[in-house]
Formats: sequence, structure tokens, C-alpha cells
Amino acid sequence: MLLAEVLQHMNLQLERGVYCDCTVGGAGHLLAMLQATKSSQFIGLDWDPDAIEYASKVVKQYGDRCRLFATNFTKLNLILDELGIEGVNGVLFDLGVSYHQLTTPDRGFSYRKDGKLLMSMSPKNPPLFEKIRSATRKEIITVLKEYGDVRNCQRIGTEIYDNKKSLRTTFDLRRLVEKTTPRRHLRKNLPKVFQALRIWVNDELNNLKEGLSIAFQRLNCSGRIVVISYHSGEDRIVKLFFNDLHKRKEMRLLRKKVLKPTEDEISCNPRARSAKLRAGEKCVPY
Repeated sequence: MLLAEVLQHMNLQLERGVYCDCTVGGAGHLLAMLQATKSSQFIGLDWDPDAIEYASKVVKQYGDRCRLFATNFTKLNLILDELGIEGVNGVLFDLGVSYHQLTTPDRGFSYRKDGKLLMSMSPKNPPLFEKIRSATRKEIITVLKEYGDVRNCQRIGTEIYDNKKSLRTTFDLRRLVEKTTPRRHLRKNLPKVFQALRIWVNDELNNLKEGLSIAFQRLNCSGRIVVISYHSGEDRIVKLFFNDLHKRKEMRLLRKKVLKPTEDEISCNPRARSAKLRAGEKCVPY
């Protein structure tokens, strides 16, 4: 997603530098950055051990230039300390759910494929069906409203709450949404409901706030931070974080407005439609 734009804004150095891809996923960005450099070092993090297993095969040829860790980006401090690295030259976040997660029914992320209602980015996270069972009606409605801007969130949230003991699969959830959503709104409402619950069960927005703060702290002066988001809540957090640093003259914004994919990229990959890229550079302190 936005591959050329990521390479441009990361300001990669051929011979030296340390860079971190905090959301490895399918390793597309990581592989491209390795190919664009000669001896720079890379650290790859992903909460999903499946992603790390896959990425290790993709970047195997680069040996010690790339080290991978199955952990959340909120643990970046621990990883850098473990490696004896004081600061990095660039950090990338490509947020949201990966293609592998969406297309693997057993992971429970997709409303198009039947599977257990899990949606856990990490096996250490509780599955969604368990979290729903321990939630109040008000909490479920709030999640749908704030994380998904879901139409009819009161009715859908109540239906989920009333049926929470029998919700076990993605199609169980889908049927509840179909039951409570007018057909003309179903195409938009289904992904919004699934997205909202996924963000909630993985605590994605709070993790993002913490991850951004840690990443900026560990950036070297003139280091870059690049974030691709797909959800308005994510983008709002990134925008406010960047703008606050800019006002304090701690960050130079590399773009005043978000960068979006071209129509050509969207036509090749419809999932790119909602992508928004923001980038900033850490300023030298006065």
C-alpha cells in the first residue's frame, strides 16, 4: 500500500541507518526497503506470529540486516534496548488488518468467510466472542458508535448483547447485522460493525497512541516517522499527535495534508481506497 510513497518519505540511507517496520504484515514494505538499501539495518515487528513466520521467509536472503520479532509495537523500547540500539532513523506503521488475516477464515476477521468469532491480532488476546459475553449493552453500543460510526448502533448493539451467549462464528454476527440493518445500508454497515469490534478487542487505538509516543522518543534527530491509517479514529490520533509535536517545534511535517493512493493503485487494490499517509521528521532541538 502506497509503496513508492513510503520509500520516498522514509528517507532511506544506502549504507547506514536503522529502521523499524512496526507492522510487518506481508512484508511488502519491509522487503522494498531492504531492496532499496545496501547495508542499513531493519527491525520488523508484528503482533501476529503468522506474519512473522511468513516474513522470515520473504526476507531470509538479507540475513542479519533484518531482525524480526513477534510482538506489539508498544514493546519497541524493550526490543531496541535488548538489541543495544539507542535510536533509529525511521519508523513505519501500516495499520489495520492484513490480507492474510482477512482471507483466513479461522482468524475470524471477515464477514465474507465463516469462522470462529476471534479477530485477535495476537493469540494472547481474548477472542471476540469472550469479550462480547463480558460486555454491557452500553459498552457494545458505544464501541459500534465510536469505532465504526455504525448506522442503527443502538439496535445492532442491543441485538448483539441479547444474543451474546450464542455468538460463536462470524456468520452468527453477520446474521444479526443483516437482521437489524435495512438492505440498502447493509453493504456499508457490515464492514463497519466488524471493524469496530476488531479495533475494540485488540485495543488498537490505545496501542497506537502508546506506539507513536515510543517511536518518536526513539527517533534520532532528522529521523522520519511514516503512518498509513485506514480508519478515521486512527487518522485523527496520528494527526493530533503530529500537529502537537509540530506546534512545539519538535517535528517538521513532511506533508500538510494526508497523502492518498492514486486511482491506478485503487483499481489494482480496492482495499487501498481508505488509506491515508502522514509523515513527519524529528527536529533538531534548539
